Amino acid sequence: MLFRKISGLLSALALALVAGSAFAQAWPARPIRVIVASGAGGTNDILARLMGERLGQVLGQPFIFDNRPGAGGHLGSEMAARAPADGHTLLMTGSPTHSAGPHLFKNLAYDPMRDVPPLAMLATAPNLLVVNTASAVKSLQDLVRLAREKPGQLTYSSAGNGTSGHLAAELLKSMAKIDVVHAPFRSGPEAVTGLLSGQVAFMFFTPPATLPLVKAGKLRALGISSLSRSALAPEVPTLAESGYPGFEVVAWYAFCAPRGVPREIASRLAGEIEKVLRQPEVKEKIIQLGAEPRFLAGEALLDFANRDAAVAGKLIRETGSKSD
Repeated sequence: MLFRKISGLLSALALALVAGSAFAQAWPARPIRVIVASGAGGTNDILARLMGERLGQVLGQPFIFDNRPGAGGHLGSEMAARAPADGHTLLMTGSPTHSAGPHLFKNLAYDPMRDVPPLAMLATAPNLLVVNTASAVKSLQDLVRLAREKPGQLTYSSAGNGTSGHLAAELLKSMAKIDVVHAPFRSGPEAVTGLLSGQVAFMFFTPPATLPLVKAGKLRALGISSLSRSALAPEVPTLAESGYPGFEVVAWYAFCAPRGVPREIASRLAGEIEKVLRQPEVKEKIIQLGAEPRFLAGEALLDFANRDAAVAGKLIRETGSKSD
């Protein structure tokens, strides 16, 4: 009797493995929807479309993009978490939802790391600290001086609560001991528009949306949030070398998937993403965005995301940041 039970269990397990393998081989059976947890035109969106175009060619199904900005990316992230875990819905997001979000939004109806875990990292990117060229602020020191002269009067924009731009400004606020006010927008491009229109005094944002405007003479770059200077803008000093040693806040970008996606599908997709990231033209385009191509998957990615979340949580607690 015991032998029959064991034999039956082994047979059931074997059938499940065969069924899972067959399911994975049939994937993708239809277009893959990518929920982009940000507005169109930002780094997150550009990376999603760059990768999706090439992955669609490899996998034989098109990638369809659905931009869902709002609530610091959690609108789109939660939508992805509720989607079927069959590999036909992915989420493009990163540090805003998975590192900072859980510390900023205390009443989330889902757990980002549990319910829509990162599947493959694509890149990391710093933020440029920029002001409108119409401003009298010419340097970081000018900005800090003005903020101290007008406590509580200067505002800064961001692509939303928990984004790396938000955290970078809060870190500057803490290190420079200034009182400035956060004005979160629904998306990065909207936040940039707010700066261009004079609604806010400054912002931290990734290079794709800011560097062209700097080169066009519409924005002025005061610093960069990475520990080392960017090859795209070598003349822009780091905040670390401008009087704030150790200043570093960078964004990371990853494809995520609803919890429970079959391991075979997750492994295949991660493998194809790694191959695409190795393509010289893809690497060059990511570098042109002001980002650094970086592939991580599996336990290494989960460890990275958890460590980054711990750092973001510490910063949020120390600065008293809130989901405005």
